[in-house]
Amino acid sequence: MNILEEELYRSFLYFKNEVNLDYDSPGYGLVLDNTKNKVMASIAAVGFALTAEVIGVENGYIPREEGLRRVRRTCKSFLENIHHFQGFFVHYLDINTATPYKKTEYSTIDTAIFLNGAITADQYFADQELHDLFHRIFSRINWRAFFHEYKGRKVLRMAYNPTVGGDYRQKSDDPWIYQWHMLAEQLSLYFQLAASDDVTETEARDLFLGFERNLGTYGKYQYYYSPTNALFIYQFSHAWIDFSNLVGIDGVDWFQNSVTATLANRQWCIDHQKQYPTLGENTWGLTACLTPLGYRNQCIEPNDLKKDEEHVFGVVPPSGVAGSIVFAPEPVKASLEYIHSHYPESFGEYGFTDGFRLNPDNSLWVSPYYVGINKGITMVMLDNYLHGTTWKHYMQHPLIVKATAKLGFQRK
Repeated sequence: MNILEEELYRSFLYFKNEVNLDYDSPGYGLVLDNTKNKVMASIAAVGFALTAEVIGVENGYIPREEGLRRVRRTCKSFLENIHHFQGFFVHYLDINTATPYKKTEYSTIDTAIFLNGAITADQYFADQELHDLFHRIFSRINWRAFFHEYKGRKVLRMAYNPTVGGDYRQKSDDPWIYQWHMLAEQLSLYFQLAASDDVTETEARDLFLGFERNLGTYGKYQYYYSPTNALFIYQFSHAWIDFSNLVGIDGVDWFQNSVTATLANRQWCIDHQKQYPTLGENTWGLTACLTPLGYRNQCIEPNDLKKDEEHVFGVVPPSGVAGSIVFAPEPVKASLEYIHSHYPESFGEYGFTDGFRLNPDNSLWVSPYYVGINKGITMVMLDNYLHGTTWKHYMQHPLIVKATAKLGFQRK
């Protein structure tokens, strides 16, 4: 088994094992956010897990009956047990009780990632019971509750938290948290809202056009960048939406934009290896990951962060590399082989751990833990590159076919 297939399989095992499979539990189907915290589940990790069931069946890792059973029961849990506000789910939950974890928020993007997995599974299994469960989950979403106007543009709210002092709300009196006025990982949100019969074509297109498209440059690379410019931003929506042959009404080739962002990230790491000795031509991919200081965003230039704000911790996250394979296949394959051979300590039960770096004394720090969404983007992108599973089935779902046309996307 080559490194791509082995990493794919081991990443899949995260979603096979780190999940509540107690049929009598209200938290059935919930997946650990990370292996350090054995209580906190993430709905985004569940979205990757639902996709993993499709990948698992297609690759012969599990029987079809097992995958379908788990997907059905997970969707039943989300329909009946998981807290939601206007159809949007809470971000983190207790994996056993399905109660909100501490002061978590109701999140649009994490709900979207869950829905991406559900859409993939719904199309793949073509099962009436599953279809009914998914339809009930999707149809109760009140998109308009999250519509907002920001600087004269129509945008979506990012999250809602009614708890004073709750996550992301801090000391604000306003339960509404921020808005998607910038380019980030939210592109799939526009496809989902456009798929709803409750959202008009005009509204869908206005919201898609409502976020800022800021061009930035690093060296010879110019692309539309995110204010924090971590690599996952250019990967997450692309894990499900195949932008490789699409151009939107904004005229942007979003697939090529991710290609350029990927190459810029690699070049930045090459250019800064003296400052960060772990980085180099085969050790790049700066993105959000575990560091010796905890989970941190790692962001290259250009970005909109304060100049004195630390945004690189010198940690190589293998998910940043692996999640880029559809954008830069040859550099990614070379990097994964290099990391596997030169840093074998970083490869364990679920494949590559979340990050590693050389310390100032030349000792090696390796994260002992795995993060669900990082194993998820690794798994889906590797499989898309090798087999095209998720792209094929997600893009064929009637809701996505409708949304693609409604948003005005055209074939290249």
